[in-house]
Amino acid sequence: MRRPSDNKYGYRSWSEEDVKKFGKFLILPLLVIILVFVILIVDRRNHPKEEAGTEESMQTEAESDAQEQTSEEEMPASEFSTGQVPEVQALLEGYFTAKQNADAEWIYQAFGWTDLTGIDDLRRQLQYDARYTEGYRNITCYVKEGITEGTYLAYVSYDLKFKDSLTLAPGILWNYIKMGEDGNYYLTESSSLNETELAYIREAEKADEIVLLKTQIYAKLRQALESDEILAESYSILERQGGASNTKPKETDHEVTIQIGQ
Repeated sequence: MRRPSDNKYGYRSWSEEDVKKFGKFLILPLLVIILVFVILIVDRRNHPKEEAGTEESMQTEAESDAQEQTSEEEMPASEFSTGQVPEVQALLEGYFTAKQNADAEWIYQAFGWTDLTGIDDLRRQLQYDARYTEGYRNITCYVKEGITEGTYLAYVSYDLKFKDSLTLAPGILWNYIKMGEDGNYYLTESSSLNETELAYIREAEKADEIVLLKTQIYAKLRQALESDEILAESYSILERQGGASNTKPKETDHEVTIQIGQ
């Protein structure tokens, strides 16, 4: 049986019993709404910080990439290359082989000399050197194009094996190589180079990679001589004799050496 309305609009008012009855069903949805509202407020407050953090992170990464790219761009490209000119590489390796084999004829041909004056002296000196050495190891050629087409400036690092010593003696030499009229490459004497070519070589000497290479080889050679008495003695003997290249009337190569006791 329906209860009569207790107001002028025709609806009955909620009794205390009704409020208790339905209140328990209203509390849970109300709590859910409040919780959602709180989450939205908290998320809205934190969201700008997250965005700022993301933007800052992206900016930092972009700046880091830009700095790395700038550093790479500022790194100077190497002026010298290895293994890029096989003919020059073969010429220089052949030169070291000829020195060890006392092949004076090959060396004369490598320089394009037709006048055989002094060839017997060179052969004797090479044979004398071979009494103390066993060969050249770890030959590496650093080659750069010269002033004109068909010319190259080459630096060659190597290790010389002396007999009765397990310690290798590092060294370095350079040569300005030119292509002859026959299309073959030839070694040159520094005395045959003109002033423009010599100035070009002097400038190349200042390249960071060459300065570093020579410094490293000089330090390794000094350490080898100081640590191995047998090597130092053999090296000193050849030094006093002038070496194979210095006994020839014509200058053949340009080596970095150390005076014993320096």
